[in-house]
Amino acid sequence: MSRLSSIPFLLCALSLFSSAMQSRAEAQCDAPVLSIHVDTIIARETGTEIDQRLGPETGRLRALFDYTSYRLIRTEEADTQCGQEVKFFLPIGRVLHLRPLATHGNLVALDLALFAGAHAMMRQQLKLLRGGLLLFVVSQNPQLAFITSLSVDTSANLPATRPLGAPTNVATPLPPATNPISPR
Repeated sequence: MSRLSSIPFLLCALSLFSSAMQSRAEAQCDAPVLSIHVDTIIARETGTEIDQRLGPETGRLRALFDYTSYRLIRTEEADTQCGQEVKFFLPIGRVLHLRPLATHGNLVALDLALFAGAHAMMRQQLKLLRGGLLLFVVSQNPQLAFITSLSVDTSANLPATRPLGAPTNVATPLPPATNPISPR
């Protein structure tokens, strides 16, 4: 009989704990709107083309990777609220889902999922410094890689030019007839 009376007590305690944790998670978002910036770069071992739109990122790319050619093929930005998911469409059929979970000081907690069609390739929760950089590399072969860079900042640090959750292409995407995987 004592077990039956303890079950309602346990359920009540769990619901109170759940409510307290949910309000605590909401309180952790100290920035009402976050701006997410995603660049997709194609890197090759052939050629020496360096896309001028990459600017100072070229030095970082050269320090991290041994490729000789870097070309920016897509830039997307989206403003979103904490807890609201945004999607970014990447080359070769990949879709990046991002949801800011919380902010505290200079840190942003993110829920990140990378899909190839309906197949989830990766799902990770992580913390990123505001304005910091996270890189994903998808390599088709040793001579070619797609590098995706991700940065998150408060919208106060960036100009507001679009509605919440609406990705905006800034760089000119490749024409549909262009195959970025073929050698130059």
